[in-house]
Amino acid sequence: MAQALKPPLFFPSLCKGHPNLVFDLIGPTDVNEVSEFVMNEFFHRFPLRDILQVDKEIRPWIGSYIAHVCSKNFSVVLRDIHRGYRIVAAAINDVDHQEREAKDINLFTYADPSARPGWHKICSMLSELNCGLSFTADPILSMDIIAIGESYCNRGLSALCAQVTVELAEIKGINLIKIEVVNDYMSSMLIRIGFKMIKEIDMNQLQVGGVQPFASTSYAQKARVFIYTLT
Repeated sequence: MAQALKPPLFFPSLCKGHPNLVFDLIGPTDVNEVSEFVMNEFFHRFPLRDILQVDKEIRPWIGSYIAHVCSKNFSVVLRDIHRGYRIVAAAINDVDHQEREAKDINLFTYADPSARPGWHKICSMLSELNCGLSFTADPILSMDIIAIGESYCNRGLSALCAQVTVELAEIKGINLIKIEVVNDYMSSMLIRIGFKMIKEIDMNQLQVGGVQPFASTSYAQKARVFIYTLT
């Protein structure tokens, strides 16, 4: 089970086991800084980055996406107070309703096969991964992105970001959290803190538009969906 952060969860909040790090909610003034961090520490190091042109396909919309999602007050950053409060980790979390409003953009909003063919392939893979899954919980908290600064890896920060997300969901009355992952490290971490895998696909065999765009990827061979249920 995820480690409880109560009583009570508040922000900024000291990070357990790391006295120099603090969690905080992402606000409107953080959007540009968070966007750059996500570009550098997530998309440019993303296991599937080789099939898309990151700066051309992601940069034009990442700020709008983060500004919109973070306005829901479920996304957090981890800052190092000894290094000028620089961002060292971020969890970008969206709230998905079964009846999503047209103005409620998400990662799939930008899956244009002409303008962003690589991103479209990744979103097609995510759609296939979620095909056939249905949930009675409404809304669901979707953990869209967990980004860790390269110099802060191997410190358990991904797990701590996930645990804070669980705590936020519990406090705000959301009973189901969902995340899709494409590497074994994240899968192992999620299992360790109490998430349950509910679906897995082999990306090497997945066809998108008559081709297998992920067949040549290295360690990112399985895509998985995990959930965490709060009762």
